Amino acid sequence: MIPVSLSAQVRTITGTVTNEAGETLPGVSVVVVGTTQGVSTDMEGNYSIEVSPGDQLQFSFVGMESQTIAVDTQTVINVTLSSSVAELEEVVVVGYGIQKKETMAGAVSQVSGDRLMDVKMGGSLENTLQGNLPGLVVVMQDPTPGEEANSITMQIRGGASMGNNTPLILVDGVERSFSNLDPNEIASISILKDASATAVYGVKGANGVIIVNTKRGRKGAVQLDFSAMTSIKSPTRLPEYMNAYETMLLRNEAYKNDGQWDLLITDEELEHYRTQDAPYLYPDFDWMDFYFTTAVDQNYNLNARGGNDFVQYFVSVGYLNEGDVYDVGDVFPYEYDKKNAHYWHNRYTFRNNLDFNLTRTTDLAINLGGYLKVWNKPEDYYTQETWFESVTTMPFYPEEAIQQYPDDLIPYNQTGTRPFIKTDQGQIRLMWTGGRGFHRQKSNEITTDIDLTQKLDFITEGLSASVGYSYTGNVQYRQIFRLNDYFGYYLNPADSTWTRYDFNGNVNYDEPQPKLNVSADETLRGSFRSHYYNAQLNYDRSFGNHNITAVGVFSRRQSQGGASFPSYEENWVGRAIYNYNEKYLFEASIAHTGSEKFAPGLRFGTFPAFSVGWVLSEENFFRQALPWFDFFKLRGSWGKVGSDAGISRWLYISEFTNVSGTSGFGYPMNYYPYISEGAIPVTDATWEEAVKRNIGIETGFFKNQLTLTVDLYNESRVGILQSRRSVPTWVGVSSIQGNLGETKAHGLEIDLGINKTFMNGMFFRLHGILNANESRVVFYDESPTVPENLKAEGKPVGLAQRMTSYTPTMGVQCIGFYQDFDELFMYPLASGPAPIVGDFRYLDYNGDGTVNSQDRVVSTHPYVPEVTWS
Repeated sequence: MIPVSLSAQVRTITGTVTNEAGETLPGVSVVVVGTTQGVSTDMEGNYSIEVSPGDQLQFSFVGMESQTIAVDTQTVINVTLSSSVAELEEVVVVGYGIQKKETMAGAVSQVSGDRLMDVKMGGSLENTLQGNLPGLVVVMQDPTPGEEANSITMQIRGGASMGNNTPLILVDGVERSFSNLDPNEIASISILKDASATAVYGVKGANGVIIVNTKRGRKGAVQLDFSAMTSIKSPTRLPEYMNAYETMLLRNEAYKNDGQWDLLITDEELEHYRTQDAPYLYPDFDWMDFYFTTAVDQNYNLNARGGNDFVQYFVSVGYLNEGDVYDVGDVFPYEYDKKNAHYWHNRYTFRNNLDFNLTRTTDLAINLGGYLKVWNKPEDYYTQETWFESVTTMPFYPEEAIQQYPDDLIPYNQTGTRPFIKTDQGQIRLMWTGGRGFHRQKSNEITTDIDLTQKLDFITEGLSASVGYSYTGNVQYRQIFRLNDYFGYYLNPADSTWTRYDFNGNVNYDEPQPKLNVSADETLRGSFRSHYYNAQLNYDRSFGNHNITAVGVFSRRQSQGGASFPSYEENWVGRAIYNYNEKYLFEASIAHTGSEKFAPGLRFGTFPAFSVGWVLSEENFFRQALPWFDFFKLRGSWGKVGSDAGISRWLYISEFTNVSGTSGFGYPMNYYPYISEGAIPVTDATWEEAVKRNIGIETGFFKNQLTLTVDLYNESRVGILQSRRSVPTWVGVSSIQGNLGETKAHGLEIDLGINKTFMNGMFFRLHGILNANESRVVFYDESPTVPENLKAEGKPVGLAQRMTSYTPTMGVQCIGFYQDFDELFMYPLASGPAPIVGDFRYLDYNGDGTVNSQDRVVSTHPYVPEVTWS
């Protein structure tokens, strides 16, 4: 007998990994499935690994779709990996589902999370979107670290409402803020622009919809990704000012023009300002250089993605440290910690998305995310003076000033700095940049989503159902570190003596500088929580060349801010999508949605929409005539959507208040308590409605290396809730409201893309966006006696919104200067002091001989720009 030993034959597999363009990929992970055995491709994309015949190899690379291949009898396995980013862009997230971009008939734009990482700006995600999505305009007013989102205005295709134009924001299908999301967590962001895409959101869809989709796990070995980013920011444009000598020369000229001879600055003083031989007596200070500096932001993120047949996971933790270019440093009489009154913002984010395959037909998705943030800022309620500081003042006297001009009278601040104050020029210069103390604020948020999906193929193929629950909760706290008084000093140039003042400008030599009050408790600044429930039925099936998709949704949301009464919303949604051979496209949707803001019987509205499309590039005649056209699609849509954004609750209820004061009647006068009546109830108030129309063209040339999308749209909006301004005051009511306002808007969007990859691995990418829109007020209830220049009708919506309050967008128009005495007598005069030659001359718009408030005109452009490009 001859003994025989049998064993699995181990052999070496070799190969090359390339991308879709045929370029080799170095660093691709090649792993034997079910083991820890693996290698990476070299700089030429080649690999070599020992395997057994029954093994499987998994090929994975960041930004590429993983592939798993059985070894069998092969000895050479060459693999081509497809870009996961490209696939993401081909599938677009829309309301209550996803669609292939090629077969969509609505106006939807999408950007990937990887793209956002390339252009990340600041701590608020909204800033990163500017210039990346056609139709979306982002304007930020206040860049205070940690508070940017509070001042950001976002509009999709301009603003057509005289009320609120903020779009609906959804994160993983749930209405919640996305300002504090880490871009590393984001898979894609879509904006839905026309009615066919937004009508499914009913009374919240009129202003457009932003859908944020976070990343999910995938089967395969764990993929770790660590990123560290440091960015430096500095002011790009600051005002330039004259120096002290030039300023004083012009001040003298102004005094002479006004005949104020006693206020003239002497030649001796002017010489001191020119030569700066006594800088603490005659300052010449650069405030912009003092206030603004270079700041640093730091971002760190660690995330992991992987899974097996049962569970897939995506886990992410991130940290942001944000500084600010506006920073006066540590010049205050306290030292709480190293950060003191600086502007800064620290944020910690986390996310854990899990997908369980419970059975072959049952899936469970669980999302957990949130953040914890702390930010700091000085007590800065009044910072307008920053831009108007006189160059003849300074923030503080340095210690050298005390050494050069000793002070034997005031025992305080004999060393170090002395805050500057000149009482005829306002308060202490640093009063509102930290001189009153600082605020330290904290906020945290947690979000949870649970979604269970069951396939129902046993009923009919392609049918599935899902139920879900989501919770959002956040709280915000503030602790104030207050300096009860802040003493300033003035060094008199006439006799070189010092005077000390409190922050109100009262002379005070005796009271010591109070210490920073650090004993104040944290106070609750606000809180919010919401519960969202939904049930959804999906159908997706093909019958030969006929492809049908349908969805039905029921959802309800309960939200509450602080201790207010909860708000309730309810939605019933249906949508059907049909295409023939991915060539002829049709979509229709209807939403029956309700808001508890309105009276019973008026809370629900129905909003229909439809769209059609034709992919001409799938026609034989088109391919033969224009072979260099890879893709050409025509699409159009019509729909009605609504908006209850910005409308107060319970307008239909009368309100009476027991006033604490009294009112007098009769003779002799007797005083009685009284009850005050609130605004007259609006029993028929409802949401505003918008009818939107859109025509679009999508093209691709030269193997889709050149793409062009053009959209033309218009919108008519009616039923805008407004105060009835035509009601005379003698009616005796403060306000009567009604759904009366009407507006219109139209615009153009162009999206151009160039993506060329060369054989040597080099590539060229260009993405250009042009947005242009215009809006006008068609009707607004106003008094017939209001002059044309003061009417809201006919004005851009963005300007008309602000015409009733103080704003730089409206005022009398300057038309030059008075050149001589003849013009002083010929032209109408404005109210106020009599002008002289060289003063501004204003337009008498109505020609009544007087320039007053009736001559105001609006500015040329609205607050949000009408034309943007990137």
